Amino acid sequence: MSLAALLIAINVFPQDTGIKEYQEWKSSSDEYRNFDIGKYFTPDIVRNQLPINFSFNSNYSNNSMNELVSEWNAASKNTTVAGILVSNFSHYVNTRKKITDFSINLSLNENYVSQNSSNKSDTGSSNIYFSDNNNLNITSTNNLGINCINLVYFSKPFYLHYGINGGIFYNYTQNKVNNQSSYADQIPSINQRQKNFSINFTPQIGIGYGRIENVEDARQAIYIANALSKRNILTRNLTNEELFQLSQKISVVKNKRFLDSRLHLTDEISTVDSFFVQNNLLRDNGAAYFTTLYDMWQYGALFSRKSGHDLSLVLYPGYVYNNLIYMPAMNVVYLPHQINLTTDLTYNWERPVKLNWQHSLAAECYLYFIEGKQNDTNFNSVFSNYGKILAARGSYSFGYYPNTRTNFQATVGQQIRRGIFTDNNSYTDYTATFNAGANYYFSPYLSIAGSYGLNYEHYLSKISSINHQKNNYFTTLFNIQLIYSIF
Repeated sequence: MSLAALLIAINVFPQDTGIKEYQEWKSSSDEYRNFDIGKYFTPDIVRNQLPINFSFNSNYSNNSMNELVSEWNAASKNTTVAGILVSNFSHYVNTRKKITDFSINLSLNENYVSQNSSNKSDTGSSNIYFSDNNNLNITSTNNLGINCINLVYFSKPFYLHYGINGGIFYNYTQNKVNNQSSYADQIPSINQRQKNFSINFTPQIGIGYGRIENVEDARQAIYIANALSKRNILTRNLTNEELFQLSQKISVVKNKRFLDSRLHLTDEISTVDSFFVQNNLLRDNGAAYFTTLYDMWQYGALFSRKSGHDLSLVLYPGYVYNNLIYMPAMNVVYLPHQINLTTDLTYNWERPVKLNWQHSLAAECYLYFIEGKQNDTNFNSVFSNYGKILAARGSYSFGYYPNTRTNFQATVGQQIRRGIFTDNNSYTDYTATFNAGANYYFSPYLSIAGSYGLNYEHYLSKISSINHQKNNYFTTLFNIQLIYSIF
C-alpha cells in the first residue's frame, strides 16, 4: 500500500517549478473517448533482430603465509576463466493472412576453475603434516535451438497452427581432485568426467479460432493527439479514421531496423510529424509541439496492451534422445530414448476498456504422455506409457493505466495437476495464487517496480501402496526493484 501511495503522490503532486506543466491525467473535452483501441489491428510488418551477447572474465590469485614459531607454511593459487556467447536471431512476420515467428538460439558457455593449495607444518617432532591439493573443474555447456510457429488464417477468424521446435545440447564436465597429504587414505583422489549429448524434436499441429492484437500503438496515438490538443497545438481534433491511420504508421515505423538508434529515433519522429503536416493539423510547430511529441513517443507505449480472443487446440508429438556417459562408469538409470505427446487446449481473452483499463483471462488444459526405453526404441503405444500428467489452470488479471508512466495490475489464478507413473507413483498438486504489482517510470530507462504475492499449495503424493505424503505450503512474497536499462 505504501508503494501505491508513493506512486500516486508522484503523479498527482508534481513539484512546483514555476513552469506551467502538461498534466496528462487532467480531464479535458479532447480525450478521444469515442475511439475504441480494442478494434485496432497491426498492419503488415516484418521484423528481424540479431542480438549478440559475449562476455569473458578471468580471475587469478596467489597467496602465501609463513609462521616462524611453528614452522608452518601455506600457499594457494586460484585461477578462473569463463566465457559466454549468446545469440538469438528472430524473424517475425505479421500479415492478415499469416503470422510467422521464427528464431534460432545459440548458447556457448565455457568455465575453467583451477585451485592449488599446499601447506606444511614441522614442530620438530617426528610428526610432520603436509598436504598438496590440486583441484580442477571444467564445464562446457553448449546449446543450439530452433523454433518456428506459423498461424495461417482461412475464413476469418479460423486458422491452422503448425510449426517445429528442436535443439541439440552438449554438456561436458570434469572434476579432478589430486590429494597428496598425510591423510590421503581418508580423502582419495578422484577424476570424474561426464558427457551428455541430447537431441529433441517436437513438431506441432493444431487449429484455432480468433486472434489477439497488440494495441499499445493505438493507445500511444491517442496519447499524442490528446497531449497536442491540450496544448492548443492542433487546428482540430483527429477523426477516428485519422487516429487509426496514425496508429498504423506508428506500428510500421517502430518495426524498421536501424544499426544506429539515433537514426531510428529521427525516422520515427519524422514519420509522425509528416502525418500531422500532410493532414494540415498543426497550428504551431514550434518547441512546444516537438517536446510534447517527443515526450509522448518516449512514454506512450511503455506498457503492453492487447485486444481479442483466441481458442486453440494443438498437438505436440516429440522425441528425445539422451546419451549420458560417466568416466569411470557409474550405475545410473536413465532413459536414452523418450517419446511424448502433449494435447493442449488454450483460451485467452484480452479486452481494453475506456483506454485506461484492461481485463485479461487465460485458461488452459493439457494432457501429457511420456514413454521411455532404457535400451532400445521399440516403443509400445504412447498411451500405455511411462507416465501421464493432466493439468488445468486459469487466471484473471485486472490492469489500470492512469497515465503513460504508471501501471497497476492484480492477478488471481488456480492450477491443478495430476501425475500418474508406471512405478505406482502418483501425485496431485493444487495451487492458488494472488499477485498485485505497480510500475512507475522516472524515465524511459529508469523505473521502480513493486509486487506482492500470496501463494497456497496443497501437494499429495503416493510413493507406494502404503507410503503417502501430504504437504501444505503457504507463502507470501514482497518485492521492490529499481530498474535501469542501458538501452
